Amino acid sequence: MTMLSADAQIRYLVQWFQEWSEFQRSDFLPILAEKYANKAYVNGIVNSISNIDCRDKPMSLFECRVKLFKEWFIQWTAEQKHNFITQISEIDTKFAEKLNEEIQNGVAHDHNHEVNEEEILED
Repeated sequence: MTMLSADAQIRYLVQWFQEWSEFQRSDFLPILAEKYANKAYVNGIVNSISNIDCRDKPMSLFECRVKLFKEWFIQWTAEQKHNFITQISEIDTKFAEKLNEEIQNGVAHDHNHEVNEEEILED
């Protein structure tokens, strides 16, 4: 099986993002913010999508694409991550504004958590 290059992965994700509904983009937002802020979110959708393998019903196409995003993202260079976020931001400026807010608020918000609470959430 041939591995896709990071550039090809980014092209796919940008294409998928363009196809997603407003609702799917809003579901993707905290997942993306978590990756860029390097923080764990206490958000139902993030937790449910991260535990996808434990479910009986098949994954939706959206869930499969989110799963691929998570697998691919960790392999990208800082420049590739920047390139992806830039392309997404050019497609949907409102999404980009919300993402920036989420990253800022997420970082500020996490300072209020007690250390052992964070450890529990990340296990």
